[in-house]
Amino acid sequence: MANDDEQPSATEADLCSQMESALANTPPAPPSSPPPPPANNDNDASSTISILQRRTANHTKLRSYESKRRTAYESKLQSSSLYWRAFRTLMNDSLFETRRAQLLLRGWTSATESYGEDMRSVGLGCIDEKLGVPVVEERRKKKMLEGMMSPDKSSGAGAAAESAGSSTSFSATQQPRSPQQKQASQFSSSEKCGAMIQSLADSATQIAQQYEEMVLFIKKEVLPELSSLNDHLKSEVVLMEKLGDSIMAELETAEQQVCTAWEAYYNKAVEFSGSSSEAFKSRHVGASTTTAAAAQTSGSASESNVVAVECSDVWVDEMRYRMAVAFLSSCWEKCSAELSKLFITMKNAECDRRNRIKELLIQATQRQERLWLGLPSVVNPVLKELINWSMERKLVEDDVQNSIRARAQAILRDETEHKKATDDATATTTVNSSNNKYQSAGLSGVDQKEGNFELSSPLVSDLMCKAKVIEKRSGNLMSSWKVTLAVVTSDSFLQLFELPPNCKLQPGSAPEVAFQNLIPPVVVPTMESIKGGIKIPSTKHWFDHLVPSESIALPNCVVSFKDEKSSAFEIVETQLTSGASKMFTKTVNRKMLLRAVTRAESEDFIEALKNGDQGT
Repeated sequence: MANDDEQPSATEADLCSQMESALANTPPAPPSSPPPPPANNDNDASSTISILQRRTANHTKLRSYESKRRTAYESKLQSSSLYWRAFRTLMNDSLFETRRAQLLLRGWTSATESYGEDMRSVGLGCIDEKLGVPVVEERRKKKMLEGMMSPDKSSGAGAAAESAGSSTSFSATQQPRSPQQKQASQFSSSEKCGAMIQSLADSATQIAQQYEEMVLFIKKEVLPELSSLNDHLKSEVVLMEKLGDSIMAELETAEQQVCTAWEAYYNKAVEFSGSSSEAFKSRHVGASTTTAAAAQTSGSASESNVVAVECSDVWVDEMRYRMAVAFLSSCWEKCSAELSKLFITMKNAECDRRNRIKELLIQATQRQERLWLGLPSVVNPVLKELINWSMERKLVEDDVQNSIRARAQAILRDETEHKKATDDATATTTVNSSNNKYQSAGLSGVDQKEGNFELSSPLVSDLMCKAKVIEKRSGNLMSSWKVTLAVVTSDSFLQLFELPPNCKLQPGSAPEVAFQNLIPPVVVPTMESIKGGIKIPSTKHWFDHLVPSESIALPNCVVSFKDEKSSAFEIVETQLTSGASKMFTKTVNRKMLLRAVTRAESEDFIEALKNGDQGT
C-alpha cells in the first residue's frame, strides 16, 4: 500500500496545480457569434485566472483551519467527556454511600430491636427451658405469660403467696413473672441470692427499655432523614445525569454537523477543481454575455433554449460550513456555561450530602454511646473520628475535587489498559482507518499553522460578489412582494433567502443584519429544559433558514426592466424539463420579479448579476 506522506492524493495536494494547469493547458473556447472585442476576451481570461487564484488560496486556508480546529476540539471534547464521566461516577458513588449508610442504620436498628425484644423476653422470664433462648414469638410468649399469671394452688408456696397477699414482691416493672420468678420472689425477702436474681431480671428489662428507646429514636429522627436524603439525591442524580448527557450529546452532535458541512464543502470544491477552465470560463463569462444579449433583445428569453449544465455553487456549502463552525463555537460557549453550573451544583450537593451524612451519623452514634456505656472503647474511637472530621468548606471542596480527579484517573487508566489490550491486534487497521478519515476529509498533509485565524462571515467570502436586501415576487399575479436577502456568488448563481416572518427588516437594510435573522438562537440543554421535558436536540435543523428558497443559475437567465420608470425587474430562467414534460418540450421558463428601493439600486444590482464573477 502506498505511503500517504510520500504520494499525496491529487484531490488534496494538487488542488491548486490542477486548477491552474487546467486553465493554462486548455485552449480558449471559440468565440461566439457575434464575436466580442479582443480586449474583453483578455479581461475575461485575466478575471478567470484571478478568481482561480483567490479560490485556491481560500480553499487552502480553510483546509488548514479545519485541520487545526478538529485537533483542538477533539482534545476539548475528550477532556470534557472525561471530566463529566468522573462526575457521574462520583454522584453514583455518593448515591451508593447514602444507600449504604441507610441500610447500615436500618440493619443496626433491626439488630438493636431484636436484642431489645430478646432482653425483654429474658426480663419477663420467657425463655425456652430446653434451648435456653428467649421466646419472642407472640403466641408462645402470650401462653407462657398466661401460665405465669395463674397461681399454683397445689403448692405450699402458692398457698402462702395467696394467703400473704401483698407480702409477695414483684419486680420493679410490675410485669407478670414466670414460675422461676415466682419462686425467686418468694424468698427474695429472706435470701440475697433471690434478690440478686430478681435484680438481674429487672436489669434485663431496663436494658430492653433502653434498647427500645434507642430503636424509637433511630426510626423517628435518623432513618426518615436518611431516606429523604437518599430519595432526593437519587432524583437529583437522575436529573443531573440526564442534563450532562444531553449537553455532551449536543456538543458531539454540533461537532458532527461541522464535519458533515466540511465534507459537503470539500466535495463541492473538489468537484469544481475537476472541471476544465473552458467550462469555468463559459460558466462565468456566459452570464454576462447572455444577460447583455438579453438587454439588446428584451423579451427573447422564451425563445432561447441554451442552458448551461453542471452548474454548481461552492459558496452555499462554504457558507454552511462557516456557520456550522460559528454554531459550534456558540454551542460550546453555552454548553460550557451549563456544564460549569452543573458541576457547581453537583459539588454543592455533594458537600451538603457529606455534611448531612456526618450529622446523622453523629446523632446515631451519640445515641448509641448513651446505650453502650459499658463499651466506651468501641464507641469513642468512632465518635472521636466523626467529631474531628473537619467540615470547613474549602477542605470539603478540595476533598470532593480530589475524589473526582482520582476517579477520572482511574477511568483513564482502565480505558488505556483496555485500549492497549485491543490495539495490538488491530494496530494496522486503526492507523489506516485514521489516515483514511483525514484523507477523505481533505485534511492530510496540511499545515495547521496556516489555520490560526478566526472564520469571518460568509458575506465577506471570496466566493460571494454581492449581497442585498430586496423584494421578490413570483410570476403569479396573485402573489405578494416578500423581503428577501439576495446573494450573487462568483459561480454565477443568485441565491435568495426568505427572511423569517417575525423579521421586521425593510428593503435596503444591511445584508449582515438580514443574514443574522436567518441564524436561529443557539439552544443547549439546561436544568429548566430538562425539567420542562423539552426535547433536545430539536427535530428542527438549526440551518433551516440558511437553505436558499430560490437558487437561480445566472448563465440561464435573461434580466430586463418591466418599464422605464419602475425599479422592478424581471428574471427569466430557462430550465431543463423533467418527468413527463420531456415528451412535449425540452426547456421551460421560470419567471420572477425583483425590485430594490430605487431604480438606481436596481440597475446596480443588475450590473452585479451580469458580472457575477467579479467582487463587489
